[in-house]
Amino acid sequence: MMSITRKPSLSDILNNETSYPYSLDDFATFLDQTYCLENLEFYMAVRRYTYYAYNFYNYSSSPLSSSIDSDSILESSFSDPTYDDDSSLRGDAPAHLNFLKQKLHDLISTYILPNSPKEINIPAETRDDLLANVFQYNNYHPSIFDNVKDQIFELMESSSFNQFLVEAGNIELRMSSESESCQEDSDHSPVSSGKNTSNNNTKKHLRRFSGLKLKEKYRKLLKTTNTSKSRNSFLL
Repeated sequence: MMSITRKPSLSDILNNETSYPYSLDDFATFLDQTYCLENLEFYMAVRRYTYYAYNFYNYSSSPLSSSIDSDSILESSFSDPTYDDDSSLRGDAPAHLNFLKQKLHDLISTYILPNSPKEINIPAETRDDLLANVFQYNNYHPSIFDNVKDQIFELMESSSFNQFLVEAGNIELRMSSESESCQEDSDHSPVSSGKNTSNNNTKKHLRRFSGLKLKEKYRKLLKTTNTSKSRNSFLL
């Protein structure tokens, strides 16, 4: 009998620690089908920006460097390996600061500004505070996203996550039922034709629920830093 897995938390999924039908790909597919994918994209983009900012402030002589918690920033397991090893993008190197500014402005213009291409649903006060930090105070510290990131996490958890668990659980139950049926057929028949049927049905579920597979541009946000994972426990 196929056992049903413990239902994962949203943090488990966002840390890419789950498998089908509860994987990050599956969650992204569900959000895409329910027109909420921008929330996940924004959340992952902020985590990646935080990683970039850590690299800058960690190697910088800036006073802000001491205020960054390296463990909390390295909880983000998503990075770009080509950037990771580029020593010219460390410390006070102008190239790195310009790079950081560009990434921040990309985030703002894509997700935060009114009528932006993937505008996220946040209170006007939260948006105004963030924009003031960026455009009035030239603040590039990743902590300026803390409030927005928490709100988007809560939004995903309250509006999308429970329904995702229901649909994923239904798929898991069907897979379990088909597995048991296949086992019974093989016990009573010298020809195990049920196995092929079960495999075909499972593949249909996989195509239905994991069809998106995170377009290539989104997958760049999901690359895992194995060296960081070996040194840190990633907890939200």
